Amino acid sequence: MRNLILLIQKYRNFLFFLILELISLFLLFSWKNTYHHSSYLNSSNYISSSFFQWKNNVTTYFNLREINNQLVHENAELKEKLLNKDILLGKNFVKFGDSLYYRTFRFQQATIIHSQFKFTENHMLINKGLKNGVGIEMGFMGTKGIIGRVINVSEHYANVLPVINSDFKLSVIHKKSNSWGDLSWIRGVNDYRTATIDNIPIYAKIKLNDLFTTTGSDGIFPSDVPIGKVIKMERDQEAQKKIITIELMEDFSNIHIGFVVKNLLKEEMIEIQSNE
Repeated sequence: MRNLILLIQKYRNFLFFLILELISLFLLFSWKNTYHHSSYLNSSNYISSSFFQWKNNVTTYFNLREINNQLVHENAELKEKLLNKDILLGKNFVKFGDSLYYRTFRFQQATIIHSQFKFTENHMLINKGLKNGVGIEMGFMGTKGIIGRVINVSEHYANVLPVINSDFKLSVIHKKSNSWGDLSWIRGVNDYRTATIDNIPIYAKIKLNDLFTTTGSDGIFPSDVPIGKVIKMERDQEAQKKIITIELMEDFSNIHIGFVVKNLLKEEMIEIQSNE
């Protein structure tokens, strides 16, 4: 006890200063002193919010894979709603759940695990195969436009023939004039960002930046899926046609995910075309 008293006597000035300091701080930041109180709250809120923001950034970083998977899944569902073509026999005769109400296309997310874009015979490999319901001659599209079609399938993987391959062919349509043409990729003429559209009627009114889309006639893709925009036009007076160069919507040097397109009515379409 004596030692405690001696300690207090020795440091009495410092202890007295410390008590006064605590009292002044209490009065300074009390709720009655609105200015300093609000300044204190703002400062403490800034510090705490900065900490929580940092914590959220760290947590988000480690959850990026899960977040991306959720976004891709939602994107596939949105594509199904936007691009699906429902077979309806008059609005007054169809109700949801009716056997006449049938969705034509299904979309399944897939990751591109290998791709080429610098060669004439470019190919892609995706991580979906027979076990996922992927089959030959199914379409493969990205978030902006078409990518290609499936040409080979194993249990867990599929080989995709991209637009930037000389073997890829597709019927396309000019969005504004409804003029049909043939899409191809010509080695030595096109690069990984462009393609050529042939057999467009010479009288078709086409301007730069006009959009070409899918026709849906091949049963591989839905109609109205973007393909590319016009960047160059040439006239063939002898054949009475235009040759169009388009810039593809998809950048084949920087695509990582896509969607396998399954047409549930493709067999019926092929059958009726073969009977013509």
